Amino acid sequence: MASLSRENLSWTSWPMLRSPIRAVLAVAFVVLMAWTIQALFRTTYFTVVAVLLVWGQVAGFFLPTRFSLTGDGVSVRGLVSRREKDWSEFRSYYVDRGGVLLSPFMERSRLERFRGVSVQFHGNRDAVVAFVERMMARKDDTGDSGEGGETDEPVERLGDERQGGRASAA
Repeated sequence: MASLSRENLSWTSWPMLRSPIRAVLAVAFVVLMAWTIQALFRTTYFTVVAVLLVWGQVAGFFLPTRFSLTGDGVSVRGLVSRREKDWSEFRSYYVDRGGVLLSPFMERSRLERFRGVSVQFHGNRDAVVAFVERMMARKDDTGDSGEGGETDEPVERLGDERQGGRASAA
């Protein structure tokens, strides 16, 4: 499912397939919610609106997402969305159990979930982490700080253990 070359890593992640029990529970929740709203309000309009709002929040779980890491940047493509960013836009990254968050901030920020890019693993954790580390180190070596080279300080990264440990900025 993953293709790897020297400067390219791409794969498709489909969380629903990795966690079928969660998928069944999510579908059951949406059906129960729709039935409850229909029974309480007796109007199809509110039921449809509620189901669409909930579906909008959980669609990423049910639909495949295509990830591509290249020497130039990161691309995340879903069914209706596409995000592409250059490595120069990232200042730090955070590894957790399910993926890597590439952040435009040097330190943790509440905004990084909105401005950063979340890359999900799909049986390729080691390859993705190694690729991200290599690209961030290469960016550091070239002096590209993401803000026009204004600072030569290394990017500080948080480690893998529940965001607690710090990794060296090799």
